[in-house]
Amino acid sequence: MSGHAREREREREREREDVRGNLVLIVEDEFFIAMELREALIEGGFRVLGPVGSVEDALDLLQDERPDAAVLDVNLDDEKVTPVAILLKSLGVPFVLASACEKSELAQNAILANAVNVGKPTDMKGLLGVIQALTM
Repeated sequence: MSGHAREREREREREREDVRGNLVLIVEDEFFIAMELREALIEGGFRVLGPVGSVEDALDLLQDERPDAAVLDVNLDDEKVTPVAILLKSLGVPFVLASACEKSELAQNAILANAVNVGKPTDMKGLLGVIQALTM
């Protein structure tokens, strides 16, 4: 490898390290969607906490670690992600929604009403852009 190529590789590695420090919690109950979110975030240079598929599991994780941001599905089996969102807000952790919920449904829940919702199916590039903006 030439000296110029080595320098470019070192620069790319520094850029990855700058982002790699950001830990993102994923709360998603659909296994394949959770894995897709996880893979996209890892490829985007983030570290991932979870994914977990229930409010209880998310709250348990948050007892031990404080992420830099979170990606939340609103409907988790028969429960809403609201308690997780409330805890994240109290900890000062920004979150984005990845949900098929309509804006009118989200408006009924104060903690979720103004959150960015990247929707489902999720545009992974758009999600990465939102997470990057939240963690800067």
